[in-house]
Amino acid sequence: MNRLDPDTKRNENRLFSAVFLFWFSVYTYPSFLTSYAVNTLHATNVLAGMIVGSYGLTQMILRIPLGILSDVLKRRKPFVMLGFGLSIAASGGLALVDILAGREIVPEGLALAALFCRGVSGMTAAAWVNLSVLYSSNYHGEDLAPAMSRLIVPQCGSQIIAMLLGAQLAGRLGELYAFLLATAAGVAGLLVMARIQETRPTGEPMTIRALAVVIRNRQLVQGTVLATVYQLVVWATAQGFVQNWARDVIGMTTAELGFLSVANLLPNTILSRFSGTVFAPRFGRKTVLGAGFGFLAAACCFYPQTDSMWSLMGAQALLGCGVGLIMPLTMASAIETVPENRRGAAMGIYQAIYGLGMFAGPVIAGWVIEEFSKASAGEETIRPGYTANFYAMAAIAVIGGILAVLLTQGRRRQSK
Repeated sequence: MNRLDPDTKRNENRLFSAVFLFWFSVYTYPSFLTSYAVNTLHATNVLAGMIVGSYGLTQMILRIPLGILSDVLKRRKPFVMLGFGLSIAASGGLALVDILAGREIVPEGLALAALFCRGVSGMTAAAWVNLSVLYSSNYHGEDLAPAMSRLIVPQCGSQIIAMLLGAQLAGRLGELYAFLLATAAGVAGLLVMARIQETRPTGEPMTIRALAVVIRNRQLVQGTVLATVYQLVVWATAQGFVQNWARDVIGMTTAELGFLSVANLLPNTILSRFSGTVFAPRFGRKTVLGAGFGFLAAACCFYPQTDSMWSLMGAQALLGCGVGLIMPLTMASAIETVPENRRGAAMGIYQAIYGLGMFAGPVIAGWVIEEFSKASAGEETIRPGYTANFYAMAAIAVIGGILAVLLTQGRRRQSK
C-alpha cells in the first residue's frame, strides 16, 4: 500500500475538504430541481428532463478538452478553481431565477434561464476531471482502486448532506435559500482550494500519438462503457423523475424529497468505501460489477410498486447499493494503466462519455413519460408513463450487467 508523508497527507486532507465543498455546491438543489421546474417554472416534462440533462451535456462537451489541456499544461489546480467559480455563478443564477419567479408579473423564459444555469453547473462538474486526477497523482497500479474508494466518501457524503439540507431549506423557507447555500459552499471551496499544493506531473507533454494510445486503452474503454450505462439509469430515475413520482403519485413534500436522496446516497457512500478495498480483491471485479448492475435493475423494477415514502426509500437504497459497487471500479479502470502525465486525458474521456448517459437518461425518461401518459385518461395519466420509464431503465441495467460480465477481465485483483 502506498504510504504518504505527513505534508502530503495534510495536503490530501485539504483535497478531501475541497472535494466535499465541490460536490456540496453542486448538489444542494438537484433533489427538488425537476419538480421545481415543472411546478414553479411551469416547464413541460421534456423541458424539465432537458434542464436535468443539460448538467450532463456540458460535462460531455468540456471534459475531454479540459483533461487534454491540463495534460498539455501539466496543471490541475487552476481548472478546479475555475470550476468553483462556475458553481458560484450557476447557483447564484438560480437564486435570481427564483426571485424573479416570485414577482407579481413573472418574466417569461425562466425555465430556459434555469436550463442555462444548470448547464453552467455541469461546467463546474466538468472540473471533476482535474480534481480527481490531482488527487490520484500519489497513487499508481493496484493502489488506485482503494484510493478511489476513499475519494468517493467525501464526494457522496457531501451530496447526502447537501441534498438533505437543501431540501429542508427549500421545503421550510423556500428554494431561494437552498440556492444561496450552494453559492456559499462554492465560495468556501474556492478559499480551501487556494491553499492546496499541486505537484506537476513529469514526462513528455501530450501529443496526438499519445492521445491515440490513451483512447485505445482497453480498461479505459471498459470502464467508460459501464459508467455510461449506470449513469443513464441513475439520471433517468434517482437524479431525475423519481422526484416527480414521489410528489405526484405518493404525495411527498419538497422537504421529504431530501430523505430520498439520503436513502440513495448513504448506501452508495458506504459500499463505495468497500468496493475497491474489500469486495473487488476478494470476489473479483466482474462479480462486483455484475452485482452492482443487478441492484440497479432490481431498484428500477421496485420503483413502480412503491406507494409510500418508506417503500420508495427502499428502492432508492437498492439503487445506491448498485452505484456504490460500480462507481469506484469504473473510475479506477479509467486511469490505473495510464501514465500520470496522461491521466487528465483519460479521465476526461471517461467522464465526458459517461456525461452522455447523464444527458440522455433524463431526456429519454421525459420522452417515455410523455408518450406513455398520452395513452391514458383520467386523474392518474402520469402513472403509466413513469412506470414505463422505470421498466425501460431496468432493461438497460440488465444490459449493463451483461456488458460487465463480457468486458471485465475474469481474474481477481490480488491485494498486497
